[in-house]
Amino acid sequence: MKSGDGKGNGLGACEEALQRLLAGNPVVPEHVSLDLSKLTASVVSLEAGFDRGYLKKSRKAHLPILAKIEACRSGVNKGRDSSNGKSIKRLHDKVVLLEKELAMVSSQRNRVLTQNLQLWARVRELELAERQNQSRQVQLHH
Repeated sequence: MKSGDGKGNGLGACEEALQRLLAGNPVVPEHVSLDLSKLTASVVSLEAGFDRGYLKKSRKAHLPILAKIEACRSGVNKGRDSSNGKSIKRLHDKVVLLEKELAMVSSQRNRVLTQNLQLWARVRELELAERQNQSRQVQLHH
């Protein structure tokens, strides 16, 4: 592994490593398809060819890149939160729409059932009237 004092080449290598990770072009096989919410200083250090502990908060020269790493990670999480929020809102709107559709369809079903019951009652009345009419005709012919 390389060693560095936190200035010059080491920090430049870490900057390049961070850019590769963000672009999705890492050189370390374990970092391929890395979920950016898991981006850490140790991941960037390894990608740059250093050991996990290369980037440290105690080194003033490292603070800017550490802030970038944190901003990238929190930006991904924030994006997910707003994306999840939008997803939840979209699903809620869909549920509201489906509830309205269900109410409308249920109302239509109830109207049709009422009409069918009225028709059924009317058919029974007509059948009864027809039977009574037939029995009168039979009585008249006798």
